[in-house]
Amino acid sequence: MSREVLVAIHASAGIAGLLVGLAVFAPNQSRGGGRRTWRIAYGALLLVLVASLLALIIRDWDGLGTGSRIAFSGLACLGGVMLARMYLAHRLASGDEPGWERRYVSHVYFTYISLWVGLAIIPALRTNNPGLWIPVAVVGVLAAGTLLIHRYERKIGLRQIS
Repeated sequence: MSREVLVAIHASAGIAGLLVGLAVFAPNQSRGGGRRTWRIAYGALLLVLVASLLALIIRDWDGLGTGSRIAFSGLACLGGVMLARMYLAHRLASGDEPGWERRYVSHVYFTYISLWVGLAIIPALRTNNPGLWIPVAVVGVLAAGTLLIHRYERKIGLRQIS
């Protein structure tokens, strides 16, 4: 498969994941049939995202420098953690453990914010000084995400107002 096709698959899965991911955040609605379908769709998009990343890494491995190999290997590991956390979120929503809601939101948040970090890094890579702008993009996304998730958790009663 060509590099361009793999990149298109990867990018499409990531962008679709950003849209579908919004539908799986609400724990109080996640046990219904519709939410389960959205969770499965989101998990499938994450799987396609990670599989296409792995295919790209394997395809380009010989042409990658040491730094790129380390960075892409790290991204592949992050993808594995994202898949594991989405699996855990799905199990929590399907079970009956008390207090599952906060852990569920935490798992979904981790996967969702990781997608935003990946999206924010792309323009930072294309700047004249990616060594500066990549950390700025990551910290900016993490800071905004933390504020938004804490606000959301307060709204749905999972976090005390402080």
